[in-house]
Amino acid sequence: MGSNSFTKTDRILKRSQFVKLSLLGKVIQTRYFMAAILDGEAENNRIGITVSKKVGNAVERNRIKRIVREYYRNRKETIAGNRDINIIARKYASYLSNSQVPDELDKLFKKIREA
Repeated sequence: MGSNSFTKTDRILKRSQFVKLSLLGKVIQTRYFMAAILDGEAENNRIGITVSKKVGNAVERNRIKRIVREYYRNRKETIAGNRDINIIARKYASYLSNSQVPDELDKLFKKIREA
C-alpha cells in the first residue's frame, strides 16, 4: 500500500477507544467540527470520525465521513505526533459544500497543531 493509504493502524476502531477519548481528551471546536484529542499509545496518529443522526440523513452523514477520511488520508504525513483524534461533525456540517469541508478541516487541524 502507498503512503496515502488509510489502513487499520491509522484508525480508531473500538468503542472503548472512542469512550476514552471523549472522557479524557481535550476538545477543540470550530463552527462545524469538533475534535477530541489525546496522546495515543500507537506510533502514529490515529483518527476516528463521528457523525450523528443530528447532522442529516445517511447520505449526508456518509458524504461528510468520506470527505474527512480523504482529507486525513492526503494530509496525514503533515500532522506530526502520535495522537488519537476523534473528528465529530456538528449539526450544520451537512450544509457545507464538498469544497468547503476541507477549508473547515484546515481550521480545525491548525487548532490541533497549536494545542
